Amino acid sequence: MLFLILGIVSLFVTAFMLIFYAYIDAHTDHDVSFFLSVGLISMFMNLCTNMSESVRVLSVVYLIIAVAFLALGCAVSLEGTKEFYTSIGPWFGKTFSDSETLGWKLLSFLLAPAGIVLFFVYYKSNRERARLCGRAGLFGLLVWVVLIWMIFGII
Repeated sequence: MLFLILGIVSLFVTAFMLIFYAYIDAHTDHDVSFFLSVGLISMFMNLCTNMSESVRVLSVVYLIIAVAFLALGCAVSLEGTKEFYTSIGPWFGKTFSDSETLGWKLLSFLLAPAGIVLFFVYYKSNRERARLCGRAGLFGLLVWVVLIWMIFGII
């Protein structure tokens, strides 16, 4: 069970690493195609490892690769790294500091059907809250489907 959890954590770190290098590639002059290709291969192999029962110990290797490549990103382009984290800073602050809507977002994300129902409940009276609950509900549903697929290999 520990290696499965570690595999899922390494998938999220690898996905973050791919987003980071895609940003670096789009906003700087550095060629990061090697890091992107190794990240994609690592993510694919990690998904295959999580679905198999035998070699889940490899999740540790994938996590080390993702963390090492994130650290190398600072060495590749320090300015690009600063821009990336500065660009997600306002979004992160706005998303998680609004205490009035944070509860609706969490409820809609964690209980995806509730978010979709809340979209229809608030559609006429409060369109902004309806859109917020609907987006969080759809995103939560997508995350739950991916997690079920990663953990059980059902879909």
